[in-house]
Amino acid sequence: MNKKLTVIPIVFLLVTTQLVFASSINTNNNGKIKIDLESNDLPSYFSWTDKDGVDYTTPIRRQMPYASCESFAFVAAIETMVQYKLGFSFNCDLSEAHLFFHSNGNLDWGSYPENDTNYLVEHGVPDEACWPYPTEKKQYPKNTTCDCWKERAVKIKSWEFLPPNNITAIKEALVNNGPVPVHFNVYEDFGYYLGGIYRHRWGESVALHCVCIMGYKDDPKIPGGGYWIVKNSWGKKWGDNGWFRVAYGEASIEQMPIIFGEVYGNFPVVYVDDDNTVGPWDGSKEYPYKTISSGIDNAYNGWAVYVNNGTYYENIKINKTITLVGENRKNTIIDGKNNKNVIYVNASNVKISGFTIKNSGPSMKYAGIRTIRLEPNLVVENCVIKDNYYGIYLNCADYWSYPETGNLITNNIIENNVEGIRAFWVHNNEIIDNTISNNSENGIYLESGKFSKIENNSILNNKEKGIYLHGGSSESQILDNNIINNSYGILLEETNDCKVKNNFFIDNDKQAGFYRSRCNRWFGNYWSDWQRILPRPIKGTLNLFRIPWINFDWRPLILYK
Repeated sequence: MNKKLTVIPIVFLLVTTQLVFASSINTNNNGKIKIDLESNDLPSYFSWTDKDGVDYTTPIRRQMPYASCESFAFVAAIETMVQYKLGFSFNCDLSEAHLFFHSNGNLDWGSYPENDTNYLVEHGVPDEACWPYPTEKKQYPKNTTCDCWKERAVKIKSWEFLPPNNITAIKEALVNNGPVPVHFNVYEDFGYYLGGIYRHRWGESVALHCVCIMGYKDDPKIPGGGYWIVKNSWGKKWGDNGWFRVAYGEASIEQMPIIFGEVYGNFPVVYVDDDNTVGPWDGSKEYPYKTISSGIDNAYNGWAVYVNNGTYYENIKINKTITLVGENRKNTIIDGKNNKNVIYVNASNVKISGFTIKNSGPSMKYAGIRTIRLEPNLVVENCVIKDNYYGIYLNCADYWSYPETGNLITNNIIENNVEGIRAFWVHNNEIIDNTISNNSENGIYLESGKFSKIENNSILNNKEKGIYLHGGSSESQILDNNIINNSYGILLEETNDCKVKNNFFIDNDKQAGFYRSRCNRWFGNYWSDWQRILPRPIKGTLNLFRIPWINFDWRPLILYK
């Protein structure tokens, strides 16, 4: 075997089960799955990463150190089916370790698919917090899982093998049922896959591997007529961010596809509704908790807390990894009553979406959302954040110890705060697709926020700087933003090697400048005060002695009327 190739050898039992198919995919009273093989109305493209505009897939995982690819592929399918059934994405995270060891997974070569699938029908799989995936390779006893796992398990009603080598059957299953786990031959050349459409070119088969097909695209230009969109379990650094595409008919990928019946059981979600004033309260959809804090207190790590529309007068502390989801960002309101932080996050990998978050305390200590975590990885999306001191305050992460840490702030309206976004000693921030406006100081202020990306935002009517990068917020990118009517469009201070490209600077009192900064690159920006073919100068200073200097936008965008 080529030593540069990392594969997980899997031995499995080939089964020649054939199905009796009816006119559409469904599960009858006995749980048997039926599917139409002669449909002529299949779309030319389908993906669970973009089902009606929603990504129902869950993040890429890494199966090492075990040959547990089947557990990962099957769990990936179930997680997506759970999220689709509930109608929202929340990073559903089920325990691959539980499934692997309880279905008698072998340390040397993996497991038989029938062991996993039958176990999913009979017993199901609990959430990841019940048995977190281990990093040390050894045979763990089955009682390693939590004592209450049966009360936290998600099951499938049935499973079947689809007919072998039938592309239409897999497409039907994907469109009308859910993701499709498959086995395929791993050839030596697959180890060098970095992107594109994989087709086997050279090398011998070195392993059989189980993955999960999440979609497809027909393309007559590709031999075979199109390709599958596939989720792998070798981590985000492999392939195309953990995914790959493979042409139809390659590597026996259609030889043994599997379809699951309906998912049911105890989904990892707690519900909250302030209309449930008299109880009982157990966090179910029928009997939700009255307060968000109660929902969080009763959720496990990795669970979602779903909040129905209402106004919740709370100061919330999040001290575990959860996804906090509001029903509608206009009508699901968290009001801090002008007291303290509205949401205080002291946990990693928290996601907050779908809320109006307002009325923090009035001093510099408080924010609509405030973090203090060395490894935050916070996601804030699709929220309205207003009338706080800081809209969002990201505080003191340790990039050097946790180089993959970062934060994503996307698709929010951040307005009427003292300052929109403040990040202090937090690197690798992505601030994308937001509207940041009418804040009484800065729109975005990064203090020592290296490697950040500020992209495709509308930043307007802020009383001081639209974007202010200070104190070593170097090697950051400011791309494709509308920067309009701020006192100062962009100021770079003690910040080097940034790229400022394709932004629109319109009617700011001062468009842009830099102090004690060097090697920043300006390119292709539109300047409302510079409609000339010549390079547009940006004035500033170098080093501690503040030597006057000029940068140039060498190719400013000119709009001709």
